[in-house]
Amino acid sequence: MEYFLTEQTIKILKQILQANSDYMYHQEDNLKQFSKVQSPNATLVMCCDSRAHTTSFTCNPENNFFIVRNIGNQYILNQGCVEFGVHVLKTPLLIFLGHTQCGAIKESMNNYSHLPSSIIREIDHLALSIKKSELHGDCEHKWASAVVNNVNQQVELALKDFGLLCLNKKLIVIGMVLDLDNSMGGGYGKISVININGETDLAKFTNYEGHA
Repeated sequence: MEYFLTEQTIKILKQILQANSDYMYHQEDNLKQFSKVQSPNATLVMCCDSRAHTTSFTCNPENNFFIVRNIGNQYILNQGCVEFGVHVLKTPLLIFLGHTQCGAIKESMNNYSHLPSSIIREIDHLALSIKKSELHGDCEHKWASAVVNNVNQQVELALKDFGLLCLNKKLIVIGMVLDLDNSMGGGYGKISVININGETDLAKFTNYEGHA
């Protein structure tokens, strides 16, 4: 087998290595503080989408977020990873961060039987939340609603395993949505909290000053 690098891939690799050199220069002292052990504040389940990143809400994710990524920010697909964050690292927060314009969600709303079997298995779990409730409006509104439904579904699934921790106030499970296309009306890149421990009416939390 012949291996070769195109000009494009060489350029990308150089950019990665240069960015890493800059990172080392600015972060060396910070990294030394937790190079032997981690103590993140939250277990974060995100989608793999290249447009959704921690840069939307933090400048320093290192040692602050134990991050699990898969298509559709699903709990079941990486349950062991999530449990490691909650039970072993004992993070007080478990966050499911979905995003508008999610390709995996869109696939789950349509016939995806043409996709490879490995992808079908992963999307099958997403379809549960889509089929669970009726979606109204045009295609774009249905898509955005499906994103919200899926986040709520992931929170619900997680609460089945971590409900006791929540009752004992050792864990809070949060559902959030990153609005990439302003379909939720708060602005491009706005993150909204939509679910706290299974409750979607956040007005019930008298000490919560944020807004969905």
